[in-house]
Amino acid sequence: MKTFNKNSRGKNIIKTSGVGVICGLVNTLLSFIYRSCFLYFLSAEYLGLNGLFSNILQVLSLAELGIGAAIVFRFYDPISKNDFYQVGKLMNFFRKVYLGIGGVILLCGLMLLPFLKYFISDMNDVPSDVNLYFIYILYLLQSVSSYMYAYKQNMLTADQRQYLVSFVQTGITFLKYIAQLMILYITRNFTYTLFLSIVVNIGSNYLFSLWITKQYKEVFEVKDTITLKEKKQIYEDTKACICHKIGGTVLNSTDNIIITKFVSLVATGFYSNYAMIINGLNTILTQLLGSFTSSLGNAHATISQEENYLLFKRLNFVNYMVAGISTVCVYMLIDDFIRIWVGEDMLLDSLTVIALSAQLFFEVSRKITTSYTNGYGLFVKDRLRPFVEAIINLCVSILLVTRLGIAGVFIGTIVSHLLTVFWREPYILFRFGFQRNTVEYWANFLKFSLLTVGTCILFRFLKNQIGIRVANFTLLFLEAVIVLISVTGIYAICFCATEEYKFYWNWLKGRYKNAGK
Repeated sequence: MKTFNKNSRGKNIIKTSGVGVICGLVNTLLSFIYRSCFLYFLSAEYLGLNGLFSNILQVLSLAELGIGAAIVFRFYDPISKNDFYQVGKLMNFFRKVYLGIGGVILLCGLMLLPFLKYFISDMNDVPSDVNLYFIYILYLLQSVSSYMYAYKQNMLTADQRQYLVSFVQTGITFLKYIAQLMILYITRNFTYTLFLSIVVNIGSNYLFSLWITKQYKEVFEVKDTITLKEKKQIYEDTKACICHKIGGTVLNSTDNIIITKFVSLVATGFYSNYAMIINGLNTILTQLLGSFTSSLGNAHATISQEENYLLFKRLNFVNYMVAGISTVCVYMLIDDFIRIWVGEDMLLDSLTVIALSAQLFFEVSRKITTSYTNGYGLFVKDRLRPFVEAIINLCVSILLVTRLGIAGVFIGTIVSHLLTVFWREPYILFRFGFQRNTVEYWANFLKFSLLTVGTCILFRFLKNQIGIRVANFTLLFLEAVIVLISVTGIYAICFCATEEYKFYWNWLKGRYKNAGK
């Protein structure tokens, strides 16, 4: 390879988003099939263990301290200049840092072993054929092994080739689920299934890392590392990333721990079914809207501030459209899906569904803003906010879960979001990135928010008035099509006069005309 990725920024964004969406859909389908078989062969308690240990290990990933983001940010400039030597030095430093992080996580994880029982409200919920400590060690080894190869995959991401990572990881997931289903069918044993998953993950990621090394041969032939001054700059940025890492981890990785501790392991299993659907959708939308941070970082370095702002407005318009439509669809369809899939007994209460839908809207609606903030390196301007957000989220969630049950956990997340990142992130981006006020941003957000809430209320009212009970997947699919077309039509009518809508409409017409020639 003589040069880095030289495709146009638009082509990279479309390719990354398109492949990401397809892979996200495939991953969600694979996860659904696997979970269905899992529940057939085993039970919700096993799903609860999976959710609990996954959250514990995500908390342990705090050892990474956000240094990965501080390093990857520095790839953008040398890649745009085709500077293999500088990228190679950064990769050597990256490798040493990630191997050290893996060692720290392994040590901290082993130190948690004696305290595992305190994370579970009732130890009788743990299946009798499961050795709690051995299962935990398997999860720990799987987590630690990822740090041996993950740093190389960041090379592809920085080079605007995230679509390759998406494609390969989907293939690994497919192989893993096939192997696990075979073991489940033969043995009905959770431990064997988990062990095989680890073997497939480690082996596949090792082969992928060899391929990356071959693709960027000039980069990995570099033996030198960055200077002491450059290391100090990275460590300085890492100070800002620490709070971001803590905030993100507490926000996204403690829900199952709190539910297991204050409600039950079975409740964690019930919630994990909803989480599978919402997280699957979130992953798809992240690939669609938030997977091209490197492209935005490249744009920041190569085009004017006015052009960057115009690009932001157009991307953010799509972001808001997708967030609103997705939220309405989840709110209207998720209970019907769960009822048909695993039964009435595994439904969560209506307040929890509302809270989950609201949380999804807030999270999805800021994906473009987050991508710009990260691409511009503005996380260094917002050091304390994530730490404050984490404290608020944890305190409010624990306080409300004892009064409202599972819904209290997600209301706590929403409260912490509204008090911190909701207003703080756009403020940082507009002040230091675009150097303009946020009036237009908030006006657009308010329009989309009110329309989303109003559409949810309207559709729920109509559904209750009609009184049709969706009883199978055929009717569910029909309901989904009707909801999707209706809500998309409502949004299109309400925003057809905007510059952003006209831009995309004219772009689509142009593509159609060119395709017909």
